[in-house]
Amino acid sequence: MTRSAAPDGDSPLALEPLLELIEPAAQRPAAEVARCVADEHPVLAGRVRCAFDGAGEAWVPCLAGVRPRVGDRVLVLAASGAPGGIVAGVVDGFRRRLDPDPRDTNVRRLKADEVIRIESDEGVPLVEVRATEAGPAVRLMSKDVTMESAGALRLSGDSVEIVARQGGVDVRATDDVKLNGEQIHLN
Repeated sequence: MTRSAAPDGDSPLALEPLLELIEPAAQRPAAEVARCVADEHPVLAGRVRCAFDGAGEAWVPCLAGVRPRVGDRVLVLAASGAPGGIVAGVVDGFRRRLDPDPRDTNVRRLKADEVIRIESDEGVPLVEVRATEAGPAVRLMSKDVTMESAGALRLSGDSVEIVARQGGVDVRATDDVKLNGEQIHLN
């Protein structure tokens, strides 16, 4: 090891020869495609094990809502604060995608004399939910209400009852109307 004289007369070790011996760390690209080899971390949620071409494997966190499966090719983005990168999406997935598990974002426990009311931004009541002895009751607060679906609209229960307090019940269809039941009672 050589010493060189510093401008102030001290003689510290010369760093230049040492720096030449250190190989620079391999830089990962800003974005790369990896293969998901394990889709469930044994302890941490939201992480998958990725195999990188020629660079080994690592557990990598995923953006919220991204759920790669084993065999999927994933896009891994470099990010400060995430040394191994972040899985930003699935490049091509061959397995059927599962919807993410729903999570509670707002839970409210109702006492017998309480309701949850949803109002428009003008303060007009839209929906009211209350707990009754028979179970939850959902009340649509407008005088006239439209329930609409772009696809099929289904009402399902052990039994279904439609009651018109005033006036009749009007059933319309652009195709056949089918009533299927063990017995159909008219009047």
